[in-house]
Amino acid sequence: MVKQIPEDTLKWFKGDELRARVFYEKYSLQDLDGNHLEKTPPEMWERVSAEISSVEKDKEKWRKNFYWLLENFRFVPGGRIMFGAGNPRKATLLNCYYNPIKEDSIEGIFDCAKEMARTYSYGGGVGIDITILRPKGSPVNNSAIYSTGAVSFMDLFSKVTGTIGQSGRRGALMITIEDRHPDVFDFISVKDDPLRLNVRYANISVKISDELMEAVKSDGSFTLWFESDKVKRIEHKVKARDLWNQLIKRAWSSAEPGIIFWSTAKKFSPTEYDEKMAIKGCNPCSEQMLEDYGCCNLGNLNLSKFVNLPFHKKPDVFKFWDIFSKKGMDKAMEYAKEHDWAHPNLKELEKAVRLGMRFLDDVLDYSADKHPLKAQREASLYTRRTGLGATGLGDMLAMMRLKYDTDESVFMMDKLFEFIKNIAYDESSEIAHEKGVFPAFNREKHLDRPFLQGVSEEVREKIWNFGLRNACLLTIPPVGSGAILAGTTGGIEPIFALSYIRRSESLSQEYFKVYHPLVAVYLESFGGKDENDLPDFFVTAHQIDPKMRVKIQGTIQKHIDSSISSTVNLPNNTTVEEIGKIYELAWEYGCKGITVYREGSREGVLITEDFSSSQKVPEIPDECPACGSVLRKTNSHAVCRSCGIYI
Repeated sequence: MVKQIPEDTLKWFKGDELRARVFYEKYSLQDLDGNHLEKTPPEMWERVSAEISSVEKDKEKWRKNFYWLLENFRFVPGGRIMFGAGNPRKATLLNCYYNPIKEDSIEGIFDCAKEMARTYSYGGGVGIDITILRPKGSPVNNSAIYSTGAVSFMDLFSKVTGTIGQSGRRGALMITIEDRHPDVFDFISVKDDPLRLNVRYANISVKISDELMEAVKSDGSFTLWFESDKVKRIEHKVKARDLWNQLIKRAWSSAEPGIIFWSTAKKFSPTEYDEKMAIKGCNPCSEQMLEDYGCCNLGNLNLSKFVNLPFHKKPDVFKFWDIFSKKGMDKAMEYAKEHDWAHPNLKELEKAVRLGMRFLDDVLDYSADKHPLKAQREASLYTRRTGLGATGLGDMLAMMRLKYDTDESVFMMDKLFEFIKNIAYDESSEIAHEKGVFPAFNREKHLDRPFLQGVSEEVREKIWNFGLRNACLLTIPPVGSGAILAGTTGGIEPIFALSYIRRSESLSQEYFKVYHPLVAVYLESFGGKDENDLPDFFVTAHQIDPKMRVKIQGTIQKHIDSSISSTVNLPNNTTVEEIGKIYELAWEYGCKGITVYREGSREGVLITEDFSSSQKVPEIPDECPACGSVLRKTNSHAVCRSCGIYI
């Protein structure tokens, strides 16, 4: 039954029913009887700012500051924060966790499943890694005699995910395995097995080592191995390209498994000097690399809200940032204003970055007693990991008349995210000076990590003097429902389409005709009948060279200490070999992971009008190619449980 949306809600969103329903049905506070207590976002902002600032000494000062941050969707907190702050239900404010399988035993496997179920019941997603489990055919000390292998237990973990409800949705799960595990071939093809239909409730990714990539490049051999206290070393050699080819064929046919460049992730993680906070796996969308029981504490700067003189003259981005480097932020912005250039409002962006860091740090204290597991509480406070991200990048560039897939746009992204990185690290050090460093902090070892070498000398000196409040600061999540709520592009993605139909199972109304909000703004301001009257800087995902998408991700990754969730959209006629080249390029550019979606490989999802009109749409897919989350399915359609809505 379609829920009635209050007139006040629709009026606030200027009649945009999709955004109104996302707010009202997903984030508007409800009492224990299901009665809605909020009709408009300002009421939500009041609630969230008051709740999160409650951990501060000067509560009123920070309540006002946090309200400014949230107002007009300058900053979009993770969905769990918007849902959970002030909620009378048992609900974590952290989007996802990484839960370990502690030992290769029946007890270890089922303890993990139990902890997953408890995490789902509080609204959190889960990542796990099955590399610790012995391979198929190895000996066991029970009546089975031989193990059924690591892959066989994926059914169990997937069923737990599909069983535990979360207010109309299922939990999100990521299962990973290292490339060297002897069961890796079975893992890659697990969803081809008709007897394992329940694995559809899991996203799957392979952790790729530099060793494998080098062997692929040289067409050499690669050793698969397993060894533990209970199992003597098992190993055999394979041709590296045999493993690689199976991976890219599956990416071509079904957009999975995903690939995580694990050697790169470990090398550039700031936390590898302490085993307790060393990264062990990732969350379901793979933008957060996490330690055992580590959590995703997410909030996103809406970059589309930080543009001065939108749609005025196209800026000379090289001149703008040259003035910035020589004379500072104020002079660069003054010069841009004098020349009537659309340009980033760096002053307000700096304020938002600083407040965003403090907001997320306060979330850790506010949510300390709201974790599903004691170990999750301990991990969150040991590292004080945050996930300050961004959304609206595609819209921001269009508002500056910059075409997303050009070298000048890449230059703008590079400088913009370098700016955000340095401000975020500076603010974390300021908060450490005020409140204390995160418990695991080691000054010499932390500053010696490769990622910290890319932080400005001025900020590094401050870290040396005052330390850091947070072990890891930055990430880029997909920002699915949050971006829809804010009316902007998700994460660092370009505009997906100028207008399209979305279907939703998580909302009570199923079909929505959607026009990208920035398109309507432009047409209203500059005239034109429809999207056909737009200039070329309104470029969409399917029009962009995939190599440029990889270059953009690699450029931004230099300034992100965790990882990035982003999808390279490919035309239907893309070959297996071309996907292989994209993957290799991603590794060379320093990406920590890569996701591709060849149009039509997951039928019925994110399909353009031209393609759908000429193709028969068969079976419903399992995963969302836009963000990697498992799709919730009915007989007629499916919905992404992370993004909430899809075409």
